[in-house]
Amino acid sequence: MELEEKVVKYIELEEEALEKLKISAPEDSFLIEFARDAMKMIVSYFNDAKHFHAQNDEINAFAALNYSYGWIDSLVRLGIFDGDRDHRLFTLFK
Repeated sequence: MELEEKVVKYIELEEEALEKLKISAPEDSFLIEFARDAMKMIVSYFNDAKHFHAQNDEINAFAALNYSYGWIDSLVRLGIFDGDRDHRLFTLFK
C-alpha cells in the first residue's frame, strides 16, 4: 500500500474513532481538564494531518495521524476516554 493510500485510510479510521470517542473522566475529577486538553490536542493534530494531506505532504500527514491516534489509544486504554469497547478502533486492555 502506498503512503497516500495509508494516509487516506487512517484519516477515515480516525474520523470514525473520533465519532465514538467520549471523555469518561468524571466532571468533578482532577482528570477532566487533562482529558479536555488532550482532546483538543488530538483534534489539532488530526486537523494538521488533513491539512498536510491536502498539500500532498504525506510524510507529515502520516506523522500527525500517528501522533494523534497514539494519544487516542493511550487514553482509551487508561480509561480517560471511552471508546465504546470497540476493539477494532482502539487498543483496549481486555
